[in-house]
Amino acid sequence: MAFMLAIAFAFASTPETSVSESTLVPGYILQSGKCVEVTVCGTKEGPLCMYNGVVARTKINNNQCGSFLYHWAN
Repeated sequence: MAFMLAIAFAFASTPETSVSESTLVPGYILQSGKCVEVTVCGTKEGPLCMYNGVVARTKINNNQCGSFLYHWAN
């Protein structure tokens, strides 16, 4: 009986996935007029995702990058 209770409590205490967890997304920078994928970033707020000193962004289309992204490690 104690063994079954231990198993039940183990499942009951398993943390659920939080909405605030970061989702990994590609990070882009504008190079020579093109929005080029250069790194992997996250969506959770924290320090800005950088690549060689440039803030990584989302991609709007081949010629435009969008809003900035965050580091996925936070």
